[in-house]
Order: sequence, then C-alpha cells, then structure tokens
Amino acid sequence: MSKHQDDSIETIHHNEVADDEQLMEEHILSQRMSQLSTTATNETEFIVKDIQNIIEKIPNYLTKQNKSFEQLLDQALSTLTLEKLNFKRDELRKIAILIYKTIFIQIYLRLRTVYLKSGMGQLIKQSSQQPLIYPTDLRIWPKEIKTIVKSSKTNKTNENDTCMCFVKDYIHELSKQLKQYQIELNINTNNCKCYTPVLREILEKYITENLSSLNLEIDHKIEILRYDYQVQALKIEYLRQKPTATQELKMKQLCHDKYEEETAQQVFDFLRKQMDYYNSPSQGFKYSHIAESTLINSIENPTIRKQIFDQYKEIAEQARGQLFALYLKTAEEQKDEFKRKYNADIKKLWSDQRGPVKNEKLSSIMLNLLNERCNKISERIKSIYKFKIQSIPAT
Repeated sequence: MSKHQDDSIETIHHNEVADDEQLMEEHILSQRMSQLSTTATNETEFIVKDIQNIIEKIPNYLTKQNKSFEQLLDQALSTLTLEKLNFKRDELRKIAILIYKTIFIQIYLRLRTVYLKSGMGQLIKQSSQQPLIYPTDLRIWPKEIKTIVKSSKTNKTNENDTCMCFVKDYIHELSKQLKQYQIELNINTNNCKCYTPVLREILEKYITENLSSLNLEIDHKIEILRYDYQVQALKIEYLRQKPTATQELKMKQLCHDKYEEETAQQVFDFLRKQMDYYNSPSQGFKYSHIAESTLINSIENPTIRKQIFDQYKEIAEQARGQLFALYLKTAEEQKDEFKRKYNADIKKLWSDQRGPVKNEKLSSIMLNLLNERCNKISERIKSIYKFKIQSIPAT
C-alpha cells in the first residue's frame, strides 16, 4: 500500500482501447484475488477451527456441577413434576449452551468487523464540527492480521489484498457458524414447551453476565485498535509533509521518548495500586501461602511453636515490605528519569524552532501532527493500564 494516493488522473482519449484494457485488468485482478482467497481461506479455516474448539469447551457456569446454574434451572422449572424435571432441565441446558455459543461468536465478530473497517479505511469518521488533522480513509491493517498473513505461505505480492481476503473469509466462516447455531437454537426453543420469553431473558442475562469479562476485553482491544490506527495515520500524514532527515528523526525520537515517559508513569501508578491491594487486610500474612509451615506446625510445645511462628511472621512481613519498597523506588526513579528526558526533548525542540538552522525547524502543520501523535501514544498507554487496573480486586 502506497503512503499516499496519487492525485493526478490520466486523461483517456480512446474509449474502446481503454475499455478493453479495463476488462483485461479486471480479469487479471479477479484471478489474483481468487488465488489469494483460496490461500487465505485455508489459513482462515485453521484459525476458525481454533475458535470452534474454544466454543465447544462448555464453560463451568453452564455445567451440571455449577450450583448457581442448577438453581436457576430449578427456579425456571419449579412448576413441573419431578418426573419431567430432569428431562426439561437437560433441554434448557442445551438451549443455554446454544445461546452461549451465539453470543460468544457475535463478540468475536464485533472485533473482526473492526479489523475489516481498519483495513478498508472506515474505522475513524471525520467530523464536520471538529475536522481531524489526518486522513481517515487510509487502509491500515492491524498488526495481528499482518502477522498472521506474513507467517502464512501466501504469495506476498500484495499485502492489502491478502489481508482483505483473510479477514473477509474469517468473518464469513464465523457468520456461517453463527447461523448454524441460531438455526439449532430456534429448533430447540420451538420444541421446548416450557421455554418462554421470560425464561429466555433470564438465560441470556445469566450468560451475558458471565461473558462480561470477555466483552470488556474485546472493548479494550477495539479501543487499542483505534489508537493504533490514529498513531499510524498521524505518522503517514507527517511523512507526507516531506520532512528532512532531521525532521523525521525528531518525530521518531520525541514519540519514542513520549512512549517511555508515559509507560514509566503508568507502571509506577499501577504498582502503587497493586501494593495498596497487597497491603490490605484481606491480603494479610495469614492469607498467604507461606503462612502454613509444616516444620513449625510439627513442634509439639505450643509456647515454643507460637514464639517461632511469630518470629517467622515478622521476618516474612519485613521482607515483603522491603521488596515492595524497592519495587516502588525503582519504578519512581525510572519515571523521573524518562520524564526529564522527554522534557529535555521538548525544550530542545522549541530551542531549534527559534534557531537559525532552517532544516531543523518544523512547520506549524508538522508541530500539530507531532503533538497529536504524542497525545495519542499517551492515551493508548493510559488505556492499557486502565484495563490492567480493572483486574486488581477492590480493597
């Protein structure tokens, strides 16, 4: 894919010749896309099988061993006689599993659709009220897709075509699987006389709640994909300004240092929140795996056993406290170091802008693009650590 589109259009004087050439080009393109599609389909089928394997592994919350699910089914079937209860419970469990499979595929389809939009230049929409300073129609494929395509044995003459075929085939295969599960679900619900709209709502709510963590993960991935697109689009637009080698180096250096500065800051904040959790009463020494010592428990004299255990506990708590303090100190030093480095880069940038050397000065457009790219890099890293912090239990 070229970095920017050629604005010039060649004027065609001979319509008949042009039509013949266009037909020939379409025929060649059709053959090439067919070859790419065949190879991409093989790769897609392999990956879709992996997702199918995941779907076929019924989650614990839908098994007979899960008390919450069994109670939900018993509540739904409370009006039935004992003779029919087990049979209807198995029917409802099968329906619940099919509901789970349809929701699961729809979640993955949502992510794959975003992949396709990114590759087609349809991920970000321009706003008439606040127009963006970078083009939003660029075809930028996510790294995950490009990595899969590159690792395959496909003909890499046109990466964009290969990625397009791969993602479209992927979406097609998942959509086909979804349709199959929906048909099975309709058949089973129609045959189950005790299945009502109220029961359907109960089952869907139960399954959706248990898939909430997956939904959050997909939402996060989509957010990161949007940031990746914006960061890349801003870089492409900056390069379209035809920067000198020095100006291009400035962009790379400043963005790299912004990445390190923001990452160090977020790591420090994340570490502090982790320590707040591990220092909370719920994570005290008595709850740790080292609280139980076979050797100490083997001491018969209770007085001596308590004395040694108290000493053991004091040493363990001191060691943990010292280790946490060391982690935090190291993270804080790195945070401060990268912040100083980034601030020094900013200071030098503005010093060069006021200096006499022209090829070191950036245009106002370049400055805006550079500033916006640094902001997006910063927002992307904040998003990553915000998601990580959500995994820390509340104290």
